[in-house]
Amino acid sequence: MNKKYHLIFVFLLLLNMVTSVFAGGMSAWQEETPYGHDIEHDGTAGGWICMQIHTSSVCFQHFYFYKGHTIAESKSEFFIINEKTERIQKFTNQEQWRKAITVQKLVPLWKREYNDNYGIDKFAGAILLILVPIPLFLPLLWLFCAISLLFPWAVAGGFRKHFAWVYPVLILAVFLYYNIPQSL
Repeated sequence: MNKKYHLIFVFLLLLNMVTSVFAGGMSAWQEETPYGHDIEHDGTAGGWICMQIHTSSVCFQHFYFYKGHTIAESKSEFFIINEKTERIQKFTNQEQWRKAITVQKLVPLWKREYNDNYGIDKFAGAILLILVPIPLFLPLLWLFCAISLLFPWAVAGGFRKHFAWVYPVLILAVFLYYNIPQSL
């Protein structure tokens, strides 16, 4: 193996070793909600996610964020968690829960619903950046297209013009998608 590639491999291996490791393995995760509360999954089967709010712990299977709230549900319990005031509303009847969501105007236009894969989804992006050479190729292509627009060159003019603005917009959209978990 080439020495340069060997050093890169060792660097990536060491980088992987210093990242957080949980008892549940790769499926365990811990994240912060948009309002700073801890939300975690221990990696066990069943998909239970627990959220810590001061001394209370709320466990559920599906959730979404909207207007400072975490709306969560499991098979038998339903929650509306106001993260600003740290108030937890618990329901055992799904119809009452849905009615409360409607009354409190917590029905988003576009719902980004999550499950126990919430923390793992972010890990896939990092792996793709390492394993796929496209993240290196596309910025270089964009830089070439942007610089070549300054010079009179007739080859692939339409492609260069469109790629020069489409690529940054695409990067911005992906960045917002990964970093803003709220529903709209």
